[in-house]
Amino acid sequence: MAQFLTLFEDRPLTLALGGTLASITVAYQTYGTLNAAKNNVILLCHALTGDAEPYKAPPEEKGWWQDFIGSGLAFDTDRYFFICSNVLGGCKGTTGPASINPETGKPYGSQFPIITVQDIVTLQKALINALGISQLHAVVGGSFGGMQATQWAISYPDKVKNVVNLCSSLTLSAEAIGFNHVMRQAVINDPHFNHGDYYHGTPPHNGLKIARMLGMLTYRTDAQLTRAFGREEKQSGSIWGDHFQVESYLSYQGVKFLDRFDANSYLYLLRALDLYDPAFGFDNEHQALSRIQARYTLIGVTSDQLFKQADVHKSRQRLENAGVQVQYDEFYSIFGHDSFLVDYDFFAEMIRKGLA
Repeated sequence: MAQFLTLFEDRPLTLALGGTLASITVAYQTYGTLNAAKNNVILLCHALTGDAEPYKAPPEEKGWWQDFIGSGLAFDTDRYFFICSNVLGGCKGTTGPASINPETGKPYGSQFPIITVQDIVTLQKALINALGISQLHAVVGGSFGGMQATQWAISYPDKVKNVVNLCSSLTLSAEAIGFNHVMRQAVINDPHFNHGDYYHGTPPHNGLKIARMLGMLTYRTDAQLTRAFGREEKQSGSIWGDHFQVESYLSYQGVKFLDRFDANSYLYLLRALDLYDPAFGFDNEHQALSRIQARYTLIGVTSDQLFKQADVHKSRQRLENAGVQVQYDEFYSIFGHDSFLVDYDFFAEMIRKGLA
């Protein structure tokens, strides 16, 4: 079960794009044993809709990195002490739009400020400090989590020895921002959205469901969907609804998402993903990236439709041009972008190399 800390009680957190947040609750979980020197700590950064529990003890539903964490596994709990926290703006225990605004006694809703990856990392650093840890052996993340890992090495270069970035580039492409825009519009134009202040009424479930269905198409590949469903039709499908099995699958994923995620959090975190720019606060990107002292492992998937191979290659070049020591690997997976969550056999070896 997740643990909780309240931070920034005495002095509010000043956000990168303006505004403040005070008394921020952070949900986090730890795995493994902290050694006496406190130098075996690895921070795990979750992707867009993840949470603070990448591993869950049976008989609970599996965590999002369930098969990666444990004795002798890629994230070896016999060797390292792992920390994972739910991001700022999330809806899995850390303060976000659905949380109670202490100034009004009501959910923040539309009053929640715009957040950035830089803000998310600042909160993570405050958590690490509160836990009495001064140095991280590594920061590891996939997708949105990979951006957080990169920002850690920029913001706190003397605190991070290794970065492992899975399936993520330094910035989001125009196409990916476009997908995110369509997903946001699906939510915003739901008649129940009410400018984000829907917590005492009906949530914008139809819009969120549609957004999730589109998102799933960017996480997988044509090859995987063809193998799983092809053009198979449902026996009792509707001509305007779930006529094909692939449509039924997407509808199921959309409905399932409603049970675990808040529409406002989805909007805010998508925008933080869009906005991420390592150059923010610096004169240029080279100045920001040249701060990185960590050994940097970058892993791309050639079939990734969200963080495409060309964008990952460009990120590698930009890092190397700034003097960053980059270990790069790539491979093909039928699972596309989602492969960093499920393709253990390949990623395990790459993760071990990145942590060695």
